[in-house]
Amino acid sequence: MAITTIVFDLGGVLVDFDAKRSLSTHFSPEYHNLINEKTFTSETWKLMDKGDLEVEEAIEIMCRDLPSELHDEVSKMVLDHEGEMPPIEEMYPIVKKLREKGYRIYLLSNCPSWFDEFKKSVPALDFFDGFIISAKYNLIKPGKEIFNVLFNEFSLKADECFFIDDSPANIATAKELGMSAHCFSKHSINELIDALQNADVNI
Repeated sequence: MAITTIVFDLGGVLVDFDAKRSLSTHFSPEYHNLINEKTFTSETWKLMDKGDLEVEEAIEIMCRDLPSELHDEVSKMVLDHEGEMPPIEEMYPIVKKLREKGYRIYLLSNCPSWFDEFKKSVPALDFFDGFIISAKYNLIKPGKEIFNVLFNEFSLKADECFFIDDSPANIATAKELGMSAHCFSKHSINELIDALQNADVNI
C-alpha cells in the first residue's frame, strides 16, 4: 500500500521537550533527580497525560513529597509548557512540504488538557487535518487502543500511514499494528527525510 498519511507525535518531534534543560533552568543540580522523579518520570505525569488527573491536581500531588520552597517553581515549570517546549523549527518546512504534496497529516500525542494552547505557539500545527490527544480519550501510547482511536476517528488504514515518534516503545506498537514508522531525534532531520523517502513518501 502506498503511504497517504503522515502521523506525528508532538513532544520530541514537533516541540522540543527536554526535561534536563527544564530542570537546569529552574533548579540547582542537587534537586534535579528528585524533581525529575516526582514530575516528568512519575506515574502522576502519566495520569495527567491520560486525562485521569487535571493539571492542577497533578501538580499538587507532585509537590507533596518536595520541600515547600520548591513548590512555586515546580508549578511554574509544569504550567509554562509553551516556554519549556518551543517548536523544533526544522520540522516546519517538512510538515509544510508534506501538506503541499497532498498527504493527510495527523497528530497522535500523549498530552494533557492544555494541548489547544500549542496551536498558538507551534505554526506547523496549522497544516494538520486532525488531532488525537491522550487526555481527551483517557488513553496513552504505547497502548494499542489510542492508535485504534486514530484509525477509527479519521478512517485511516494502518498500512497507508507513516508514524513519526521519539519513543521506541511507541514505534514498536505502530509497527505491530502495520504502520510504517521512524524513531525521531531532533538532531536527525536528514535521517527522517531518508526514512520518508525509503517509504516512497514524496518529499
